[in-house]
Amino acid sequence: MSGTHVRRALLLPLLWLAPAALAVHGALSADIDRSADPCQDFYAYANGAWRQANPIPPEMDRWSRRWQAGEQAKDRLAELMREAAADRSAAPGTATRLLGDFGQACLDEATVEARGLAPLQPWLARIDAVDGLAALQAVVAELQAIGIQVPFALGAQPDPHQPDWVLADIAAAGLGMPDRDYYLKTEPRFEQTRTQYRQHVQTMLALSGWDAARAGQGAQAVLAFETRLAAATLDNVASRDPTALDHPVTLAELGRLTPHFDWPQYFRQRGIAADVRLNDEQPRFLAAVDLEFARAPLDDWKAYLRWQLVQGLASALPAAFVSEDFAFYGHYLGGATEPKPRERRCAEAADRLFGDALGERYVQRHFPPEAKARTQEMVRNLLAAMRDTVLSRAWMSDATKERALAKIATFNPKIGYPDHWKDYAEVQFERTDLFGAVLAGRRFVEHDERATLGKPVDRSRWDMSAATSDAYYNPLLNEIVFPAAFLQPPAFDPQASEAVNYGAIGVVIGHEISHGFDDQGARFDFLGRLRNWWTDADLDAFKRRAACVADQFEHYEIEPGIHHIGGLVLGESIADLGGVRLAWRAFGIARAHGTAAPDLDGYTPEQQFFLGWGQFRGDAVRPQTQRKMVQSDPHPVARFRVIGPLSNLPEFRATWSCPGDAPMVRATDRRCEVW
Repeated sequence: MSGTHVRRALLLPLLWLAPAALAVHGALSADIDRSADPCQDFYAYANGAWRQANPIPPEMDRWSRRWQAGEQAKDRLAELMREAAADRSAAPGTATRLLGDFGQACLDEATVEARGLAPLQPWLARIDAVDGLAALQAVVAELQAIGIQVPFALGAQPDPHQPDWVLADIAAAGLGMPDRDYYLKTEPRFEQTRTQYRQHVQTMLALSGWDAARAGQGAQAVLAFETRLAAATLDNVASRDPTALDHPVTLAELGRLTPHFDWPQYFRQRGIAADVRLNDEQPRFLAAVDLEFARAPLDDWKAYLRWQLVQGLASALPAAFVSEDFAFYGHYLGGATEPKPRERRCAEAADRLFGDALGERYVQRHFPPEAKARTQEMVRNLLAAMRDTVLSRAWMSDATKERALAKIATFNPKIGYPDHWKDYAEVQFERTDLFGAVLAGRRFVEHDERATLGKPVDRSRWDMSAATSDAYYNPLLNEIVFPAAFLQPPAFDPQASEAVNYGAIGVVIGHEISHGFDDQGARFDFLGRLRNWWTDADLDAFKRRAACVADQFEHYEIEPGIHHIGGLVLGESIADLGGVRLAWRAFGIARAHGTAAPDLDGYTPEQQFFLGWGQFRGDAVRPQTQRKMVQSDPHPVARFRVIGPLSNLPEFRATWSCPGDAPMVRATDRRCEVW
């Protein structure tokens, strides 16, 4: 997530007390735009006053209290790194020394500028020295070992047919623009973006040391090369079907598909056992990659790899690279007008590279046991609500319900932080060498994942650090994960009413649970296996209900002629709709167990619940970012994440006394309901 400057006072630890000891507040009434009608546009009503008083900061592409909280969490991380840097007694190999050295190296702009291209030169020389296919493939493996995933990516994931075992998953990668359609569509906005992209690549190649003519030729070659890869890549909707990405292969079969790539040598260089289980997500893409190895001139490969290298490591290079990288990705595609403060960018980088080192300290400072306990209680109520929901589905047979209940029973909630922290003792770099520090961190991340290949799944691992302000569901492990940095106001506020908390973090918990039963998650059974556990009639009924949601969002325009792709945002939209319904039901369970639900600030508990969702989700989003989102992001833009699910709920209509023809009320014959 992204953010803005905050006062140092906001870096103080959060106060976590029992609800009865706090002055409980309801929805943030000052944020509400009372000139708006909740039945006309609840997005405008719920926190329109806050958005009007708090324009998007220049370094951000979107803004709300939620995004502000995420940036404040990063400022807490930066504070932890400053403290670590000041602790000169920390021994080498300790997490404190690691964070202090990285923070010092990252903030030392003068040394980065003084070193210039020197740290990059050995890598550029490796690429320039490529004289044949074997050398080319060796460089590809070297780049992947530092996280430059070109022209494909090899990662670790549970085997979808035996999820307790880790296989090597080969995926399409290697594109510099957000989505394949940026290369292929002919609308003027895509043509303009390709022109901007080609100029950006040319500028970065020139910064890396090529003269203007060679940089221009290289940029043309890069665009043509990536366009060929894009043409062989599944689009974003097709790639959401897990069966479309399920292609188990042997090493021999992989060799026959790609005869110009030496997989045994690649595995040896990457330290991967030759007998590891393999999955080729997109055989057509990999066949296209093989053609590039066979036919593309080495000069084109060198331009492509050089570009991918400098783009991937731009943040560790002099300011000219950072500025140019921001100019295209941050400004042109995202709409921000200036980069984030360097200290915050350093905190983000440290979280990506050394997340557990930061996460452990964040939890010690900002996440006491009470926070975890309260969240766990809400999760229990949400899972109970999901069980009740499944049992109430008249369109599901008893056989399918039984399998769905088995899946609910095996959900694994992970709250706050992992049981074990990663050991970074082997990571070595100097506090005067940012480039070396970034490479060391990238190598650690790659090796940490690669070391899991061909082994039983470690279910204690997290795919996010405790210091990350986000959450996720993993269908292969049937787990929902909520890092500590996410469990802060406005998502979860110990001083807010239970109605508001169920409307905010409660809906998010319900959202992640519902992902287990969206159009993707529903393909995996209670053990995380990719298999159909539905009767034919029930699956058809589910698909009809999902199609209603896709059609609803297909008709949401961000501006004339540019609308959401219903199939792309289907999973997130099913999860939002299910999340609101589950949280509403769970709030009822909590109240039945004696949870107080008073009127506050003139709003009933039911109104507070819906305001909790509208205020948590009500981001202002720059037009440029919205255009990028509708093309490549499975999440709808914030406005439709607020009004879309709520317009399907009779409970919302009743709570706000909306007339039947109000914009926030979908007609009964158009109302969508999945969970």
